[in-house]
Amino acid sequence: MSDSRLEQLRESLTSDLTDDVFEELTHFAPPDEDTPPRDGTFRETALEYVEACIQYREEIRPDSLRSLAELPDEVDRTTTDGWVYYFSNHGVEHSRPIDDANETKDGKYLFFTPTEAQNLEDIVLDEFPRRPYSSAKLPTKLGKKEDWVLCLYQEDNRYWYDVREAHHNPPDVRFRGYKTNEETRQGEYSDRFDQSRSDE
Repeated sequence: MSDSRLEQLRESLTSDLTDDVFEELTHFAPPDEDTPPRDGTFRETALEYVEACIQYREEIRPDSLRSLAELPDEVDRTTTDGWVYYFSNHGVEHSRPIDDANETKDGKYLFFTPTEAQNLEDIVLDEFPRRPYSSAKLPTKLGKKEDWVLCLYQEDNRYWYDVREAHHNPPDVRFRGYKTNEETRQGEYSDRFDQSRSDE
C-alpha cells in the first residue's frame, strides 16, 4: 500500500468512515456474523489492524531494500506471501521485435546474488524504465542455498542478451537466464537456462 493510500485510509478511520471505506474493510466478513458497528471502536480497531499489517510487512522485507519514499513514483512495491512484488507504471514500449526472441512463452529472467537483496532491487529500477516488464519479485528471506533471487517477468525472452550483458556480474550478481512459467510449474529447465548456470 502506498504512503498516500495509507494516509487516506488512516484519515478515514480516525475521522469520518465513509461508505466506500467501510465496505472495503467489511467486504470479506463472514456472512453469518454481525457487521461491526460504525463507531469509533470499529475505526480504532481497523486502524490498529491495518497498521499492524504494514509494520509486519516492513519487518519481513529485506533490510537492504529502499524505503517506499526512495522508490520512483512509477514503481509500486508491496510485500505479501513471502515475496516483495514490484509493478511498473513506466508505460515503456518494446525496443526489440518479437523475432529476437527464441522463447515466446510467458516467463521470467532470473538473477541471483549471495550478498544484499538491494543488488536485485537495483536491477528492477534499472530495467523497468527501459523495457516493458509485467512485474518482478524477490523473496522476503534467503532461499535454501542462501542466495537472494530476482524474478523479472516478461511475455518472451527477446532481451536475453541485453539483460545478461547489463547485469551478469559474478559473484555479486549472476544472471541465470530465462525460464518460462510452464517450465517452472513442471520443474524443467531450458538448454539456454542450463548453459547460463555453467557460465558463472
